[in-house]
Amino acid sequence: MNRFFTVIEGEGKGQNKPLTSALMIVGRSKNADLQIEDALVSRRHVEVRVEADAVFVENKSTSGSVLNGKPLVGIVSLNSGDVLEIGNTKLRYEETATPTPARGRSPSVEAMESELDGTRIADENVVMQQHQDKDAEPDATRAIVEDGTRMLNAAELPNWVAQENKQKDGPAKSKGLGIIAALLILVLGGAGFGYWYFIKSNDHTLSGAVMAYKDSLYDFNLEYPLDWSKAVDQTGVVGYGSGKSGDSQWVQMNIYTDKTPEHALTGLTDGFVHYQDEIKARYKDFDLNGSKPMTINGAKVVYYAFSTAAYQAKGIYALNAESRIVVECVCSRNVFGQYSSVFSTILQSFQFGDMAPQQVIDFPLPDDGMQQLALANPEGLAHQVDEDISRGQMLLASKDVKPDNLYESVMQYRKALQLAIAAPQRLPAYRDAAQGLVGATTLLNQAISQQRFEISRALKEGDRTAAYWAANKLMQMMPDKNDDDYQRAYKLCQQLQPSL
Repeated sequence: MNRFFTVIEGEGKGQNKPLTSALMIVGRSKNADLQIEDALVSRRHVEVRVEADAVFVENKSTSGSVLNGKPLVGIVSLNSGDVLEIGNTKLRYEETATPTPARGRSPSVEAMESELDGTRIADENVVMQQHQDKDAEPDATRAIVEDGTRMLNAAELPNWVAQENKQKDGPAKSKGLGIIAALLILVLGGAGFGYWYFIKSNDHTLSGAVMAYKDSLYDFNLEYPLDWSKAVDQTGVVGYGSGKSGDSQWVQMNIYTDKTPEHALTGLTDGFVHYQDEIKARYKDFDLNGSKPMTINGAKVVYYAFSTAAYQAKGIYALNAESRIVVECVCSRNVFGQYSSVFSTILQSFQFGDMAPQQVIDFPLPDDGMQQLALANPEGLAHQVDEDISRGQMLLASKDVKPDNLYESVMQYRKALQLAIAAPQRLPAYRDAAQGLVGATTLLNQAISQQRFEISRALKEGDRTAAYWAANKLMQMMPDKNDDDYQRAYKLCQQLQPSL
């Protein structure tokens, strides 16, 4: 398949820029793989990752990028015809051929169900690898990715299980984590920018000698090395590890849990920002290397990495209704290279139980404009929050009028929460906005899950027409083209397009 960008606006209009490498940088730098002569384009503005069956883009500039008229947030796969805007330049993504398996025959029901069953994610070995640009500017990379639109009740139907869960089926499951290629990320930060990277090691990997840790009160479980022993610190925190704290070979996994009604109304990203104060209190000279919202076995978490003068660590931060769960893997700095992959594998084994789906809300952190409004016009900020809450309530009340009203209600509440935390002190209206987001998100996920079920049922019954229109409705319910549900529904519609 030939993949390329066509410049449709800006310098070089009409030119094609082929995507020829697995990892490419689009920007103004002379070292960029696709150089854009535009003063408003950063040296490392966008990163493009090319896989066998998908192309992914990620914004790397504080100036921002726009995809199909909306801000580009997180790592997003492209469809042919998508328009990417960076600075004054517009690039249209195009493909000149369809994938070979689709030629000459209609996709089978089994293939369609397989597409539904698996959440399409980028291969982490490609997604997190980064070019290190010698000319990179401070606007090149943000350490914290503000992501997450719909994060409540993430996995509800067995035939739409996230890909991470599916990978546990088969022989590898009986060996615990066995040969799971679980590589998470660290962020190297400096002068306001950094790059995501992996640390790989063949030492101390989990190869079947594992123990299962299950917490019935907080309804989660994970796995850790069999030869690690239990340890309890002075505060009563449970941990498992090897060696003694302060030793050069010390390594430990600590589990922190607590319950409070406030967790149910706390955004995942914002909650982690405040949780950093607790980490700082535990470790002297704490330095956050980076953090990133991600999904592990269907659980929405914030993955993070930090270091001190003596230690290095990886961890995950999770919320579920009134519960907060943190799993933190720490070791002496001199053995981190040996245990990095073990930490990643432990964290990748984390999953919530089957008692109930995870309940969590999330919203982006305030942008510069919101923070400036909070400082310059506090009354105007409060008025804007109230207006957004009112719009959210109105859309929620009219959820049956238009397919996308629930989605738009969620977006209004999310905006209200962004504004509510923009001021130095959280606005009183935060609670109303958070409760509204919980309600709207719950209803949206229920509606999306029901629509997934309708698609799956139509496919199993062999009714291609019903499956097509059910997928079409799902696209209307979730109009954000960056969303996984929209992309899967779009692809299914392309496969099932009725002949005219």
